[in-house]
Amino acid sequence: MLSAAKHEQKGDLYSALMEYRIARTVSVDTTKPGREVKRLEKLIAEKTDKLMSIAEKKYARGKLQSAEVLYFKILTLDPNYRAAFDRLRDINRKQLHKKMKQKVALSQRYRKSSLRKKNRQTEDEGYIYSRQAILQAENRANDVEGYIAELEKHITKYPSDTELKEMLVNVRIVQARASFGESDYDSSLDHLAAAEESLNNDDKFLKKLLAARKEFAKELYLLGLRSVRSEPVNAIELWKSALKFDPNDKRTQLRIDTFENRQAQ
Repeated sequence: MLSAAKHEQKGDLYSALMEYRIARTVSVDTTKPGREVKRLEKLIAEKTDKLMSIAEKKYARGKLQSAEVLYFKILTLDPNYRAAFDRLRDINRKQLHKKMKQKVALSQRYRKSSLRKKNRQTEDEGYIYSRQAILQAENRANDVEGYIAELEKHITKYPSDTELKEMLVNVRIVQARASFGESDYDSSLDHLAAAEESLNNDDKFLKKLLAARKEFAKELYLLGLRSVRSEPVNAIELWKSALKFDPNDKRTQLRIDTFENRQAQ
C-alpha cells in the first residue's frame, strides 16, 4: 500500500488504484484497501467526467488539439474510458484527412510548376493514391481487415510514413482490446503479434505494443488473484495467459509455480 500512496502522490491515480486492488485481494485485512479502492474509483470518475465535459466543448468548437490533450489525460487516469478513446480516433482521422488534402494540393501545384522526371512523378502519384485508398477503406467500418491490409501494403512500400504506422498500431490495439474483452486472449495476442511483425524495424511502435502487452498481462494477473480462492485452476490458466502477453513477468511465474506446487502436494 506504500507503493500505491507514492503513485497517488505523483498524480498517477490509475497505478495507485491497481496497487490497492491487489492489496484488497491478497491482504488479510481488506478494510483499508477496500476503502481506498472505492475512494480512488470515485475520484478518478469525477476527474475524468470533468475533463470529458471540457474536452467535448473544445471538440464541438473545432479546437481539436486542445481537446486531444484532454482526451489523453482522461486515458491516463482511466485507460478503459472508451468515449475518450473513440474521440482520439476521430481526431486522428480528421487530422490525417486534412493533411492528405494539403499534400494532394501541394503535389498538384508542384506538378504544374515543375518538370520532374517521369519516374519521380509516378512515385509521388502512387504515394498519394495509396493514401487516398486507405482513407476510403477507413470509412468502411465493416471491412476492418481490408483497412488493415491497405495500411500494411502502404507501409511496406513507404516505410517512412509514420502517420500511417501510428494508425496501424492503434487499430491493432483496438482489435486486441475487443478480443480481450470477450476473453479471447489468444486472438488478442494474435492482433498484437501481427502488428509487431509489420513494424519489426520501428522501435517507437514496438515499445507502444510492448506497453499494451504488459497492460493486458497485468489485467490477467489481477483476474487470477480475484479467482484464486474460489477457482484456483482457473486462476492458474489466467496467469499462464498473462505470461503469453509478458513472458518476462517474474511475479506471475512465481504465482504459477507456487500454486502448482500446492496442487501437487
